[in-house]
Amino acid sequence: MTTNNNIIYNNTNKTTQLKNILYSWLYNINPQFFLSIQLPKHLRSTDLTKSNQNLKKIMLKFEQLSLKRHWNKKHIPFIAFSEHGKSKTWHYHIYIYNCSFDFLKIQSIINDVATVLNLPHEVLHIEPILTTGVYPYTSKEFKSNNNYHIDSDRIITSEFLFNLPHKSPKHP
Repeated sequence: MTTNNNIIYNNTNKTTQLKNILYSWLYNINPQFFLSIQLPKHLRSTDLTKSNQNLKKIMLKFEQLSLKRHWNKKHIPFIAFSEHGKSKTWHYHIYIYNCSFDFLKIQSIINDVATVLNLPHEVLHIEPILTTGVYPYTSKEFKSNNNYHIDSDRIITSEFLFNLPHKSPKHP
């Protein structure tokens, strides 16, 4: 597969090795919740930067509703994976970890986020992680190049999204 910016080689062995490293990283972080965000039609974009701005608004409201004042000093860490799929508009799969809330509380907060931001509730879907089976799902679009590199612009940590200092020793 060739792109305008660079050449991507569909090397199955290298891609599999990189995905296994990614799975191991996620497994060690031990995420508790899996959030999928499919932006509503009026916010969908093929532009990753615009989509990431919408992601930031949604996740900022999540942090604020979860932790109230000074959320940035004790934020709930997450890792977002952006995908465009066949439609070429971006959507997100997010792993939330180091969270002290139970599933019912997180689900309530997600419902509040949708309400406050006037989003259809079905665009935000949260579930507890009961298996590692979700890890391969979020990496299905990743391919490696000849130098074992993947498009890391598609992996967004909460610290990066909010421009916060790294606090977790589990981050790379």
